[in-house]
Amino acid sequence: MSLKPKLNIGPKLKYKLGFLLFSLVYWNIVVRIAILLRMLGTPTDDFREVFSKGMSFFVDEVAASSIIISLFALFTWTTFYFIYPKIIDKFQLRKLTIFVIFFDIIIFFFIGVLLGIVHYNVDKDYVFWDSLSKLNKFLFNSTTLFFLIVILIASYVYQLIYTIVHQNSGSPIAKIMMGYYQKPREENLIFLFLDLQSSTKFAEILGHENYSYFIQDCFRFLTNPIIVSRGRVYQFVGDEVVVTWNANKPESCKRAVDFFYLFEEELEKQKEYFEKKYGLMPVFTASINTGKVMATEVGEIKKEIAFHGDVLNTAARIQKQCKRYRKNILVTRDFASQLISAKTEYRLNYVDIVKFLGKDRIVKIYEVCREQQ
Repeated sequence: MSLKPKLNIGPKLKYKLGFLLFSLVYWNIVVRIAILLRMLGTPTDDFREVFSKGMSFFVDEVAASSIIISLFALFTWTTFYFIYPKIIDKFQLRKLTIFVIFFDIIIFFFIGVLLGIVHYNVDKDYVFWDSLSKLNKFLFNSTTLFFLIVILIASYVYQLIYTIVHQNSGSPIAKIMMGYYQKPREENLIFLFLDLQSSTKFAEILGHENYSYFIQDCFRFLTNPIIVSRGRVYQFVGDEVVVTWNANKPESCKRAVDFFYLFEEELEKQKEYFEKKYGLMPVFTASINTGKVMATEVGEIKKEIAFHGDVLNTAARIQKQCKRYRKNILVTRDFASQLISAKTEYRLNYVDIVKFLGKDRIVKIYEVCREQQ
């Protein structure tokens, strides 16, 4: 039985299905609210007197119309997860936004054509070719215009939500919006500092422009390990990234180490790509520490959540020891103790005792290895 951590499809699938569920709920709520507002704007008590047949369908046939709305939501979700990632690097954000909205309009009219054909074939008992000739009347009316305007606005809001969620993936967005971190809060967290080896040398070889593309490509492969290990990216600093986990969860220690080895595997899979494009193979080292820190909202013009405490300072300094001891991943005694308690498949090797400048307390550091290493 292999003890090697593998990229499990479970968390990734759960992550995507979570956004699919959001899409289904979002579009159904948007359309229902739009119809409600339209009903409130009718001059008579009986809205059916002024509603078109299409609008009345969405009011009277709740189940059937919900299926149609959900079908549109499914297409929208598919766009964001299977088409959007393939074109995101080829377009500026402004052009990409226009493309996605345009694609939503195409989906809207495609579903409209299908509904029109069904309407004239089933309800009116027309033959197929006669149904096509009547589509012009079915598609271009006040109801279509109303829903088109709703989709244009809602699609933009949907993209905005998508962007906010993905730029703050793993962050407690609800707490941030409620002002929870306006007052400093104590939290028990695990911090992993991930840094590129030989970064100065690589920057000299590639030049600043190609080096930026190189770093961008490296960090692009963080996605799967982050999702699988359920980590949260705290910040990117140059060629370094800081990832956090909730230390109150027993499984978080293992997930933090899993993240490093999963990222290593992701880069190894792309070895041919990196060597062909850049002539270099990236190698990252990491340090991990755990403990209580203060989390607070900082900044006025640009706000973000910042963590303060000796835990981060120690983790950052230990990361620099990876080069000295020629180790890929070093951890503190505090983290090592929790990893042992978690009874994982990883092995700990004592490395040394270090004393950092400006600190009175000595720090024991350990290397984390897989059992087969």
